[in-house]
Amino acid sequence: MVAKLNLFILFILCTFHLKSQHQIKLKREDNRFLFNQIGEKNDTIFKNSTDLFFIKIPDSLNTHHKIMIENGKLNKTDKVNRYVLVPIIGMQYSHTIQDTLFETLVEGISSETKNIRIIIKNTQTSKIILSNKFIIK
Repeated sequence: MVAKLNLFILFILCTFHLKSQHQIKLKREDNRFLFNQIGEKNDTIFKNSTDLFFIKIPDSLNTHHKIMIENGKLNKTDKVNRYVLVPIIGMQYSHTIQDTLFETLVEGISSETKNIRIIIKNTQTSKIILSNKFIIK
């Protein structure tokens, strides 16, 4: 009888102890850098069909990346992480994301061609992460 009572008390104590423990959940940050053309993927930019891009830079890398564009610039859309590539012949722009704000700076003039060149650069190491050319039509 005493053994059964001791087991019952031990069971109740274990149950309360297990319920009182707190669970800690850690959110793992996604450190992937994403730059994709939305829609038909090709090297030609057609207005309203292939000029949309998905860009995702994780918070930990925001201050380390700069997007430089010759003969064009990116405009933010209403949707998160989606941008329109706008051709502007003869101008060079740079884009950075600082505290979730998309900043655009005029970097100067570029050679007047029918190509848009996009360069994504790590500002700490000065390494080019991605470089791509598009034809404007």
